Amino acid sequence: MKLACLTLLVTGVAASDDLCVFPGTCTEPDPASYPFVGGRTAAQPRQQWVESGGFCGAVSIQTIAMSYGAYISQDLVRKNAPYQSGSHGDDELGYEISTKNIIPTLENLQLESNSWDSDNIPTPQGQGYLSWMKQQLVAGAGIVQFVLCQGDDHYIPQDDAPALYFDHIEPFFKIYSKHPLTDGKVYDDDIVVHASDYSPDGAANLGYFRTFDTLLDDTTMQGNCKDAGSEWKQNEMYPCVYENVTYGTAITGLVGGEKFVPASLQVNATGEPDIREGNAPALFQGTLIVGVDGGLAKGRYTVSRYDGTAAFAGGVASAAYEIENEEDREEGMVWVDDSLFSSDSAVYYRVQASEQ
Repeated sequence: MKLACLTLLVTGVAASDDLCVFPGTCTEPDPASYPFVGGRTAAQPRQQWVESGGFCGAVSIQTIAMSYGAYISQDLVRKNAPYQSGSHGDDELGYEISTKNIIPTLENLQLESNSWDSDNIPTPQGQGYLSWMKQQLVAGAGIVQFVLCQGDDHYIPQDDAPALYFDHIEPFFKIYSKHPLTDGKVYDDDIVVHASDYSPDGAANLGYFRTFDTLLDDTTMQGNCKDAGSEWKQNEMYPCVYENVTYGTAITGLVGGEKFVPASLQVNATGEPDIREGNAPALFQGTLIVGVDGGLAKGRYTVSRYDGTAAFAGGVASAAYEIENEEDREEGMVWVDDSLFSSDSAVYYRVQASEQ
């Protein structure tokens, strides 16, 4: 077990970034101009599997879940997703994430959430949705966002239900503002950060940075997304949100998480071997940022590890570690788990102050 000080952001990114797809921007804004920051600040973009319609929904859930201290393989996300019309998959391997099966999937994975009510809110929904998006990010949630991509179909038929209008799913996880986040207003120059699902998103892998006034478009994609690329692994870097009917689900934490110290999880790779393509799983090492977004007081803490969703749901820890934070830290503390876990598994961590 190792302890270290925390550095949350990579700075000093070169002006020329060959890994950042135009017109997307991969450089964080100047903190002097954008001093107010919220959302899942320690989240990092990850890579999706691409077969069976793509695992964009699964990796979006994985990305946000990690920011709450849980790693869940894309395979297991799918296996916890029930049938929805238009989704790839089957009863054995589970189904592709879509707008209606995402809620039971998250419940199965022990993740709390709330969704934008696209079925009952009058259209056009776009501006109201941006307000909801900001509220969720300011509250500290991450959003599984359904988006339109230049050059794609934008249309998914449903059994006995209205068609859905989206092409791709991405995690929207961070917000920057020039204005206090407590005023309840949405500003055109507010910036949201999202992943493309094909990391690294820029050389520093910070994600793509978009002002709110560039997010909405219609299905012609001749508005804000007019200049976006239309090729695969290009149009995902600059998507838009459908201005008429919008779909998004905010992941608000692990079940029962309000009783515990906030902790974000990172592993030693941005992708996982695709076991559905015959690749062998890898061993991952978990690194926890304990006290992220609020700091950590001096004292002793217990880190509980749960191997598998069933173990987590049942409160059966596979290991418990005592760690000591020797000083008050405004940016939290880093703890490294020496016990590795398989990339095709699920591992949940919880942290609480130890009894004195």
